[in-house]
Amino acid sequence: MQVILLAAGQSTRLAPLEDKNLLQFSGKTLIEYQVAALKQAKLRDIVVVANKFNLKKIASALKGYKNVAVTEQKDLAEGMKGGVLAGAKVVSHKNILVMSTNDIFDVKLFEDLIHASKQKDVDGVMAGKKVNTYFPGGYLKISNKGFLTDIIEKPGAGKEPSHLVNLVCHIYNDFPKFCKYLKDVKSKKDDKYEVALDTYIKKGKAHLLVHPYKGEWRAIKYPWHIISLMHHFLETQTQLTKGKPKIDRSAKIAQSAIIEGNVIIEKNVQVLHNAVIKGPAYIGEDCVIANNALIRESMIGKNCVIGYCTEVARSYINHDVWMHSNYLGDSIIDYNVSLGSGTVLGNLRFDEKTVKVYVKKERIDTGMQKLGAIIGAGARFGINSSTNPGVKIGKDCFIGGGVLVDRDIPDGQLVLLDNKLKIIYNHSPVSIQNRSEIKKKLRK
Repeated sequence: MQVILLAAGQSTRLAPLEDKNLLQFSGKTLIEYQVAALKQAKLRDIVVVANKFNLKKIASALKGYKNVAVTEQKDLAEGMKGGVLAGAKVVSHKNILVMSTNDIFDVKLFEDLIHASKQKDVDGVMAGKKVNTYFPGGYLKISNKGFLTDIIEKPGAGKEPSHLVNLVCHIYNDFPKFCKYLKDVKSKKDDKYEVALDTYIKKGKAHLLVHPYKGEWRAIKYPWHIISLMHHFLETQTQLTKGKPKIDRSAKIAQSAIIEGNVIIEKNVQVLHNAVIKGPAYIGEDCVIANNALIRESMIGKNCVIGYCTEVARSYINHDVWMHSNYLGDSIIDYNVSLGSGTVLGNLRFDEKTVKVYVKKERIDTGMQKLGAIIGAGARFGINSSTNPGVKIGKDCFIGGGVLVDRDIPDGQLVLLDNKLKIIYNHSPVSIQNRSEIKKKLRK
């Protein structure tokens, strides 16, 4: 059995963050974790479908893996249909597993699907997950025997045909037959793959068994899902380290620094006096954690400076991020970002209700009571600037000193505070004698 791993999606809902496949967690890219999980399930022959923007970077990230080919989806407007057909040109087996990099599963799911696909009179198997709240994906209707009867893409909250969400982890026992329907499908919506699947079971009389998956599932559709995924990998890290610190020999840790619980510290990290790192946490190579800094439940990428008296709580920070005397709560920061002294990323509404974020002009409830800023690569913040909860700052934006950002800022903008200084003669100077009298009163 071969695998088509779909990684060509442009992640537009993830803006201002860049390609999710190349985001690193505990030192490895997401695409590496996906390939490693498939390999662990003994699915050794993998075709990764990338796009022209990430193809070289994905190929570089996966160069150490055997039997992994990377191919390009030329027509990105064709969505998932185009991705599967691009993979179809490379694979040679009849039995194919189609999977998206949007989802993280337990390895056991792959093993269960392979086992189920070998049953008699089964043309394929797909995974379904029961949900209690609306998820913007495909929904499944199944027969009494567990076979797929209908698939409806994004029906809208309150219009769900069932509580079973389609997970893009599908096995086809006769993949070439399914591809015939996929090539011919037409739709004005972004649901051509789902329409072809629906046609395959109805006109093609295909028997696709739906496997009810009850294990771990992390979907990556929106920026705030990165925080959930970060916590997932921190939990995995805790199991590997057995809840104890793991510090590279080359790291320099001041005697007064406190490192507590599951903390991984990589090569050439410096942790200065009185800094505190409380696990679970990950500190990437060549970072400097300055005096009195506090890091807890967070991931820090390579070559970052967490400056004096900075607090980082439950936040994901990519590579080359520098800061000084800041507070970051429940925030996501892409690479090459700088925060001036005193910059604060707010994460809690006054009314303590869940934070809502605009995605493609639609205001979406994140379901998170605490969510800070989402900051794109290359951004710069001046001193004493701040952001309201759930604000998105685009790539290469400059935010001037003293600015409170209360709305999303598109890529490449310069944001300055338009205030004017009023300068007049000071008629009330304070003498040193007055100061001495005040000091005497304080001592009483």
